[in-house]
Amino acid sequence: MLRCMKKYFSLEDLLREQLRDLFNAEENYNRHLASFITTATSIKLREQLKTVEGVTRQNIKLLAEMCNELGVPPQGVTCEAMDGLIREAKDTTSDWGDTATIDAALIANAQRIVHYEIAGFGTAKEFARVLSHKTISKTLNEMLQRAVTTDQELTRIATGGWFNSGINNEAADVAA
Repeated sequence: MLRCMKKYFSLEDLLREQLRDLFNAEENYNRHLASFITTATSIKLREQLKTVEGVTRQNIKLLAEMCNELGVPPQGVTCEAMDGLIREAKDTTSDWGDTATIDAALIANAQRIVHYEIAGFGTAKEFARVLSHKTISKTLNEMLQRAVTTDQELTRIATGGWFNSGINNEAADVAA
């Protein structure tokens, strides 16, 4: 949710605020990723979260560039949604005892966050497209595709594949 006193009059204004909101969301996520990486016990999950950390840093840089291109500072907006998602992630990963369930909770929370990114990047991309900001639209589309790939990788780690059972099955085995 965008919390500002200013009134907005155009889709251009909305695009600017969406980019600033996404910038804050990515900065917030980046601040907490190191602790999620440390908490992860699965090597595959830890490696994926390290990849996410690198992508998140790149997203911060790209969002700052897009804001600058549109003449607004990237800072100054608080992404309440990401604050909540991070708070939930921190709470739920501390509530579980066995390592596989902790990893399953990390994946669940990481996927909630990446779904927020998918929605945000996709919406902003469409705003930029209809406003003829071709470079910004293209950059947001690339960010969107990376977020979709991240979601798919997290699903693969959770559910497994041909040669491994996945974190969810490991957590279920511990519970049985």
